[in-house]
Amino acid sequence: MTAPLGVFNELYGSEMTIGRALLISLVGFALVFVILGVIALFVKGQGSIFDLLEAKRKKKQAAALTGAPAAESGPAPAAPAAAGTPLPETESQGQLTLIDVSEEEAVLIMAIVANRAGVPLNRLQFHSIKLLEEVK
Repeated sequence: MTAPLGVFNELYGSEMTIGRALLISLVGFALVFVILGVIALFVKGQGSIFDLLEAKRKKKQAAALTGAPAAESGPAPAAPAAAGTPLPETESQGQLTLIDVSEEEAVLIMAIVANRAGVPLNRLQFHSIKLLEEVK
């Protein structure tokens, strides 16, 4: 006596052979792997899109720090020769007002900003450096 197979009775008749069972199993496994592959490609594509957006954001941020316009696409326009030439070591970009900050602290702050921006220190122009009180 065979147990009723429900939907399988309509599809395959009253008996399910080993061959038919293996075929159904293989088709099921193949379908699962194909769907997992599609999901993996979708996730990889999303990652690539976010990487491109992040690179574009960093490029704009770096351009804002250096004062140069950000190029959206294509080759960057040639900058004038004088714009990229550092000033002599003995010249600066103007006057600096220190408010509740020692000269040593100001020098350290300016060096850190220049290092992070990747711009020579004598190409940056600082107007003022002010000590901000910590809020507790």
